[in-house]
Amino acid sequence: MKNRKLSILTLTVSCLITSAQAASIHVDGNLADWGLHRNGNINDWTPNPLLVPLSQYYVEDQTGNRNTRVFPGYGGQAYDAEALYTFIDNTHLYIALVTGLSPSTPNNPTGNSFGPGDFAIDFGHDGSFEFGIQTTGDNAGKVYRDIAWDYGLWDSNGEYIKDSKLAPDPSHPTSIISGTGTEVGVGDLIYSGISFTNMGQYVDDSHYVIEAAIPLLAFSGFSGKFDIHWTMNCANDAIWVDPIISNVPEPATFALLTLGLSGMAFSRHSNRRSVLA
Repeated sequence: MKNRKLSILTLTVSCLITSAQAASIHVDGNLADWGLHRNGNINDWTPNPLLVPLSQYYVEDQTGNRNTRVFPGYGGQAYDAEALYTFIDNTHLYIALVTGLSPSTPNNPTGNSFGPGDFAIDFGHDGSFEFGIQTTGDNAGKVYRDIAWDYGLWDSNGEYIKDSKLAPDPSHPTSIISGTGTEVGVGDLIYSGISFTNMGQYVDDSHYVIEAAIPLLAFSGFSGKFDIHWTMNCANDAIWVDPIISNVPEPATFALLTLGLSGMAFSRHSNRRSVLA
C-alpha cells in the first residue's frame, strides 16, 4: 500500500512539474524559457532536457551567402531552417522555430524572393498533412483542417522542378492556399521581426523566432504519431520533428485525471501541503 501511495504521489508531482514547465513558456519570441542561450557556441542550441527531450527537437544550423546550398535549395543563412523545438502538456502544443528568414521577406517569386511558410501537421506519418497553422498575416495562429497546400521549387530527388519537369516534393508543403480548409482553433503565435545574433557557432548570423502555443482541442478526433513540419515558400530548406509524446491527449480527461490524483494525494498526505503547493 505504501508503494501505491508513493506511485500516486510521484505521478501527481510529475503532472505538477509538467504544468509548471509549460506555464513558464511565454509566447513572446524569447527562447530563454526553453533553456536556450546566446553564448556563441554550439551548445546554445541545446534546450532544457526536462522540458524538451532529445527526440523532441531538431537542429541543423547552416550558414553562408545566398549562393550557398542549404538543400534542397539555396539561400544560405537567409533561407536556413535552423532549429525546431516542441513540447506538449495536457492542454497545448508548444512550438519554437529558429530560422534565418525574416518575417518581412517579400513573397515575390519573379524577383527570386520567397516569404515564410506555415506549420504543417501530419498525423499517421502518411504525408496527408491534415492541419495547418498560419504563421503570418491577420490569421497568424489560426489552425485549419483539410486545407490545400502550396509546394516548393524542388522535386523528391532534390532537383529544380523547372529542370526535371517533375512535380514538387509533396513531403514539403509550404503554405496554406488562401480560402481553403476549415478553421478549427486559434492559438497564440508570434513571428518576431527583431533579429538576434551570437547564437551557435556562427556568431554573426541573424536569427528570427516563430513561437506558438496551440490548444490541443484544435486536433480533436485525431491521435497517434504526428509530425510538425515547416519550410519557406520555395522549400529551399525544411525542418520537421516527431514529438516524443506521440498521442495528443484529450485535454478534459487528462485534466480531470490530474485533479483526481491530486485530491487523492492531498487527502492522504495533507502534511505535505506546503511542498506540493
